[in-house]
Amino acid sequence: MLRSERETMFHELLLWGCLSLLAVSVSCTPPAEPVKCSKNDSNCTVTNSYGMFPDRAICRAGNVAYPTTEQELVSVISAATEAKRKMKVVTRFSHSIPKLVCPDGQDGLLISTEHLNRVVQMDEAAMTMTVESGVTLRQLINEAANVGLALPYAPYWWGLTIGGILGTGAHGSSLWGKGSAVHDYVVEMRIVSPAGADEGYAKVRVLNERDKDLDAAKVSLGVLGVISQVTFKLQPLFKRSITYLTKGDKDLGDEAVSFGKLHEFADISWYPSQRKAVYRIDDRVTINKPGNGLYDFTPFRSTPSLALALTRSNEETQEFFRDANGKCLDAKVIVATLQTAAYGLTNNGLIFTGYPVIGFHNRLQSSGTCLDSLEDELITACAWDPRIKGEFFHQTTFSVSLSVVKSFIEDVQKLVAMEPKSLCGLELYNGILMRYVKASTAYLGKQEDAIDFDISYYRSKDPMAPRLYQDILEEIEQMALFKYGALPHWGKNRNLAFDGVIKKYKNGVEFLKVKNKYDPLGLFSSEWTDQVLGLRKGVTMLKEGCALEGLCVCSQDVHCAPAKGYLCGPGKTFKLARVCTFQHNILI
Repeated sequence: MLRSERETMFHELLLWGCLSLLAVSVSCTPPAEPVKCSKNDSNCTVTNSYGMFPDRAICRAGNVAYPTTEQELVSVISAATEAKRKMKVVTRFSHSIPKLVCPDGQDGLLISTEHLNRVVQMDEAAMTMTVESGVTLRQLINEAANVGLALPYAPYWWGLTIGGILGTGAHGSSLWGKGSAVHDYVVEMRIVSPAGADEGYAKVRVLNERDKDLDAAKVSLGVLGVISQVTFKLQPLFKRSITYLTKGDKDLGDEAVSFGKLHEFADISWYPSQRKAVYRIDDRVTINKPGNGLYDFTPFRSTPSLALALTRSNEETQEFFRDANGKCLDAKVIVATLQTAAYGLTNNGLIFTGYPVIGFHNRLQSSGTCLDSLEDELITACAWDPRIKGEFFHQTTFSVSLSVVKSFIEDVQKLVAMEPKSLCGLELYNGILMRYVKASTAYLGKQEDAIDFDISYYRSKDPMAPRLYQDILEEIEQMALFKYGALPHWGKNRNLAFDGVIKKYKNGVEFLKVKNKYDPLGLFSSEWTDQVLGLRKGVTMLKEGCALEGLCVCSQDVHCAPAKGYLCGPGKTFKLARVCTFQHNILI
């Protein structure tokens, strides 16, 4: 088959896949359990929802426990503490990319919150809601709405548990009020941590807004113990109005700084190679404003597995042939299809008739219908389900302070001007999502008002295979982290993003003091969390191909030689310690 014929065929298949994605909304195989054991809940492995950690390691544990009450949770932790066993918390969907769920060695204990999934109390007068830590974001949103209340800000994906959200500092998009981080709406928390023999080897700690320790527990990486219950301060249920507006990105640096201050739920989807940005104009409206809109975000719907396999095969072929033109053409098709379908918005839950889309907050703030259905033998699935040939990607996510974000955006635009096709690959994953985040009192929360840049891009099944335009992507990542001091998202990213990260947190030392008080033996810690928190030598690792996977950065000790695989981009050299210098001279 001639290459032009092959490209035409794949473009037709891609369009068919896009249309299939829009058409399917409810029938799907739910995700697999993250923990798999040989028998009697022992000899276990644990993974994330993507089926692969950044270093491709297989995490093992001796066994898993499934407590159903706080009392049972106390008993589990007590027994493990007495035996000095390593422990890690795992959630139903295990959606975090880094190795937060991996205990050291092969004999540790996994504690699943899957059955700690109840609403404990709803106080309508005080507008508070207490839930167990295994409750999903979707449950919380729906239960609150049933009594006329709302969690004001939340992540866009509802397949997260409350414990997981707090463990990683997950957020939505807003600079208003207390900001978009869920943890900043916590008013009380019950957490079970190890204790001495005199306290029965486990202790329930009750923290409220008067306790400074709450600022440590709000974003904890799971190293303080297991969250049992959380109480949130809610708001009266309200309506929102959403309009998407597409513009050129020439003035994006200036507009990004002000846009989040103008609209409460603002975000921006940026398509750098197409030189355009889509602005989400999203605000509260009066409750009597007509409209019953629904947001069922298209990429979070179930998709035919065949369509996903064809799309992945197409991308693999483009990588093999270094086909930047094909990627750029496909990106335009995908983005245009999503825009035509209003990204999954409908005015009445069935069809999209035009902007603005007005509806109740609980119907617009989060989605994820690919989680919702009965088994169909993987005929359909979530796009990233590792049991099928579907999406397989890296996700680099960091927040850049509003004070310097204009300069960062302009640096990225300079790279695109030099290599116009270089970022078409990430536009296949709907571009760069820019969300607004606000400074938090949480010790490991955001330090300044910032914009969070969420970037997904192709990952090869072969760890030694360089990506098309890898040098540009690596330069953007390192430029953000080293030149602009960006903070990585705790639940995403490759290893290098966390190198020396604890030094960026002004209250990092205070967090470590609380950690030592709650778990002096480090039973809920692991080599990886110790590295991230600066308690052991850095989180990066030196091995052949390490820079290809974001496991190391070039330095005076690591030559950027393609033959050794220690490259930040083909043929690049280093200039400053730990930082690669690229031919574009923008990083330094």
